[in-house]
Amino acid sequence: MKKRLISMAVAAAVAAPLAVQADDVEVRGFTDIIYTVTNDANSASEKSFGADSEVDFIASPADGVTARIDLDLGLGTGASEIEQAMFAWNIGGGPVTLVGGVFNNPMGADEEDAPDINFTTHSAVFNILDHQTTLNTGNNVAGVAVAAGTGIFTGTLAYLNDIGGVAEENSIAVIIGLAPTQDIDLEFGYVTQDGDTFGQPGGSNGVGNVWDINGTWNSIAGSGFQAGFDYLAAAEVVDAAWNVWAGFEFGQGFAVRGRYESVALDLGAADDPSKFALYGSWQARSNLLIALEYGDGDSDGAADAVTGINDGKLVTVEFIATLP
Repeated sequence: MKKRLISMAVAAAVAAPLAVQADDVEVRGFTDIIYTVTNDANSASEKSFGADSEVDFIASPADGVTARIDLDLGLGTGASEIEQAMFAWNIGGGPVTLVGGVFNNPMGADEEDAPDINFTTHSAVFNILDHQTTLNTGNNVAGVAVAAGTGIFTGTLAYLNDIGGVAEENSIAVIIGLAPTQDIDLEFGYVTQDGDTFGQPGGSNGVGNVWDINGTWNSIAGSGFQAGFDYLAAAEVVDAAWNVWAGFEFGQGFAVRGRYESVALDLGAADDPSKFALYGSWQARSNLLIALEYGDGDSDGAADAVTGINDGKLVTVEFIATLP
């Protein structure tokens, strides 16, 4: 369920699947079950299960526009909310699409949802972006955007509510994508925001304007090897956050990946956190993925809530079941 703005606007709206082109509403979704084996940062969560799920409704009538509503469903009071509520209008059947509503933040390599990311845990880059967007609990934004694509190039210009929720202010986002081959994707993004009060009394987690560049290379030299990177920098506090990862798909549904990431902070005497993660997965059935992830972080705790990097080990077992 790739739901990033560019892929939704340029790919889904311009060349929607046959199932979506019908007048009927298509229902998608997933459930994500995580069992925590070890968590040095929060031992109370060990030997316990957590669950999140999502149901998506998509319709593209022949004489209308693509409309989408994604509902997040979780455990606990207030854990359920709207993740996306948007339309995508392919103007005149050409390469330009107008998108409006609430949608996932298009910046960064990581997607929002568990079935769409390469690891159990999100990267520090995603977590930093997530803490810039104060809309609901996810990494989401609200506004309008114009997206266009040629196959090799894609571009998006968005006019948004201030991503940090500052009243009477707006954010501008620019996303440029390049796909020189079928297996290589590069993306550059830049977003403005008024908030830059990270760490100040009564302040938010805003770090000012943010830019990001990321890339992936799948099926390297026609093999099962794949690799990627993500690099973010901000006007305040975060000098840089980056990660590199590599993996191999063995066939028969088995895959392994490793990721190393680090964040350079401009936050007084705070040390720069880093983390290594090793991940293995098995596609047990067409709609069931079972994964094991081992992570080991190094952090003094100054920005753990924002980077998602905690000191010590985190070991999880994950089950992702998708609605076919």
